[in-house]
Amino acid sequence: MSLTRSRVTVVPTGAALGADIEGFDPADFADEEFTTVRGALLDHLVIRIRGTDIDDVAFERFGARFGTLKPSPDFTRSRPVYLRDAPAVTIISNVTEDGKPIGEHGDGELNWHTDLAFTDEPSALTMLLAREVPPTGGNTSFANMYAAVDALRPETREILTHPGGRKAGLTCKHQASHNAQGGARPGYRDIDTDDVREMPGPIHPLLRTHPETGRKALFLGRRFGGYIPGLRLERSEALLDELWSVAALPENCWTQEWRVGDLIIWDNRCTMHRRDAFTGLGRRRMHRLTTLGERPI
Repeated sequence: MSLTRSRVTVVPTGAALGADIEGFDPADFADEEFTTVRGALLDHLVIRIRGTDIDDVAFERFGARFGTLKPSPDFTRSRPVYLRDAPAVTIISNVTEDGKPIGEHGDGELNWHTDLAFTDEPSALTMLLAREVPPTGGNTSFANMYAAVDALRPETREILTHPGGRKAGLTCKHQASHNAQGGARPGYRDIDTDDVREMPGPIHPLLRTHPETGRKALFLGRRFGGYIPGLRLERSEALLDELWSVAALPENCWTQEWRVGDLIIWDNRCTMHRRDAFTGLGRRRMHRLTTLGERPI
C-alpha cells in the first residue's frame, strides 16, 4: 500500500521499518513535498531516496532542513574527514589516496549501534549518501527499537520502567573512551581499565521517549562498555544481555543493499543499525550528515 501527496509517493518496504520515497528530488522540492518526506521518516523510521544526483553543497542544504547539522565530535576521529565546500559532510570510506585513507570506518563489520549514543546529546538523524559502492558487501541493516520494547518480557519492561517500585526508570552508561573495537579514542589515551563501571560516558535512560512521536524506544547505543548504574556488575551484564537478545530480532529488521545514488535517512532515537564487512570487495565511499539531537528522557 502506498500513500501519495503531491507528486511524492511513500512506498513501505513491507518490513518492520523502512520506506522508499519516490518522485522526490532532494535538490529541488516544495515545502509540501518536504512535509511528506518528514512525516514518512517519523512513520517508518528509515527512508530511502534512490537514484539521487545531488552535489555535496545541495546535500548539506537539504540535510539542514531536518535540523541543526552537527558532525561527529573531533575526539571520535583519527583524521580530518570533512569536505571543504560542505563542512558538515563527513566521509565514511575505505578508499585511500596517495597512500592515506580519505575517510573513517574502513571496510570491516560495524556491529549494532546508535550513532553518538556515547555523547550527552546523541544525534537525532543520520543521512548517508552513496557515492561509490562495491559490487557486493557493505550492506546496512536497521532494527526497530519501538518493536524491541514490545518484544521484551512484561516483567523486564516493568523492571526498566519502575525498578523496585520507583518512579524513575533504569539507565545505562554509554562508555565514551573506546570505540566499538575496544581501541582508545583520541583524548582518552590515558584510560587504562577494562571495568565498565569505571569507564567514562554519559548516562541515558534504557527506555527513551521519542520527542516527536511520544513513543517509547529501547536505547542501547553499543554493547561494548555498557553498564546499568546501581546494579551489581553481574546483574547489569545479565540484564543487558537479555535486552540485546531482543534488540535486533530478524522480524524487526530491514537491510539496505546499496546502489550509487542511494540516500538513506534514519532516526537514531528509535533505531539501531549495523554494517556488513566488505574487506577486499571494492571501494565504498559514503557522504554523511547528522543532525543535533536532544538529551534522551
